[in-house]
Amino acid sequence: MKKILFSFFLICTSLFGQPNNNEPPTAPRFPFESELISLPRIDGDFSVFYIYKIPYKMLVFERKEESFNAGFRVVVEILDKDDKLVSRDIKDNRVTVNNFEETNDLSFVLQDFISFKIKPGEYKISTLISDMNSTGELLLEPKGLNLEKSKDKLVQHPLVINSQEIFCDEKKAFTLANSGGNVPFSSDKFHLIIPITDTSITEIDVIIENNDEVIISTKVNESYVIPIGIAECEKHLSVTRNPEAIALRNFVVRNVNEKLSEGEVTLNVTNEESSIDEEYSFKIVWFNKPFSLMDPEKAIEFLNFVESDSVVSSLLSNSDTDYPKVLKDYWSKYDPTSQTTYNEVMSEYYTRVDYAIKEFKGIGKGNGAKTDRGVVYIKFGNPDKIERSSNPQGQVMEIWSYLNPERKFTFIDKKGTGNFSLTEN
Repeated sequence: MKKILFSFFLICTSLFGQPNNNEPPTAPRFPFESELISLPRIDGDFSVFYIYKIPYKMLVFERKEESFNAGFRVVVEILDKDDKLVSRDIKDNRVTVNNFEETNDLSFVLQDFISFKIKPGEYKISTLISDMNSTGELLLEPKGLNLEKSKDKLVQHPLVINSQEIFCDEKKAFTLANSGGNVPFSSDKFHLIIPITDTSITEIDVIIENNDEVIISTKVNESYVIPIGIAECEKHLSVTRNPEAIALRNFVVRNVNEKLSEGEVTLNVTNEESSIDEEYSFKIVWFNKPFSLMDPEKAIEFLNFVESDSVVSSLLSNSDTDYPKVLKDYWSKYDPTSQTTYNEVMSEYYTRVDYAIKEFKGIGKGNGAKTDRGVVYIKFGNPDKIERSSNPQGQVMEIWSYLNPERKFTFIDKKGTGNFSLTEN
């Protein structure tokens, strides 16, 4: 049985190892996302949900025949303020895929939750995570949980949900973003759910600051009185009805991420009666941000695949503190959804750069984006058809064909080193 190692335990290498100038910078985030959601129950206790997810890419996969298998264990302990054990649970999760590419893709994630029934009080949550196909394990920084304070608050834990509806047991449901309490910076739309225990309140005032600038200031009256909980449905974690929970009035701020940019966010919730004045902090995070876009200066340099040297030099002549704005302004003219902050074209371009850097480097070539195949891929994307054969000289050839518009590129590996040269187009 062959093991394929791309364990999350190697993440320290990517975070603290020596940088390679030919490679894009690594995202400075540990890829395990977790969040605590506490909701009041009818019996006076709280339902506490520890939700989590991790990309397949950070697991250790074992190959067995035609499939690839991985496993992940989460051990959660709840300790009181005197560090005495109150509750403990273990959750094992396993995944099997038949496609090798999925094991190396950050967009595929393993996610689940562990639930507890806890009395009001002050607690500390300790989490141990381990890969079940290796000996590595990691104890996470403890999280605090004050249910005594939550008991007296009108506003409960805000929830971030995907705007796309799913059906769970033939009933409509919404999936949790499950992003560590943060809002994804994405082309997908996300709603913010603000649960309030006093169901007689029918309107709230919401102010959202993003990077110290007020982006949203509005009255919210769309709400639904529902006793909510968390459930697993079709590999999604969804918000569902919980008969053991008290009914909450859940206010909805729709498409909350449309106008928000990466960075710090402050949510302030008030009402005219002054019975509510709560503030929450979270972040807008681009979880699958292309590595080649992490460093604004490098990202501007990567424009040389589609721009002249003079244009790139002109952009780089600005102050380095202005590079993020320079980059944003450059791509704004190509933004297909200018009413939102997320630019799909910019994201696609740097995703192609990432792919080219990794996939098209031959022997002695440190940066695959600078090869002929890399440049063609960055400009035109994945070809509709790739034909590989040999020419009369025994050299390997690749012919890339594009249908719309019709284009064809021929590459030859003249020295048998994996370095393909463009010969005709």
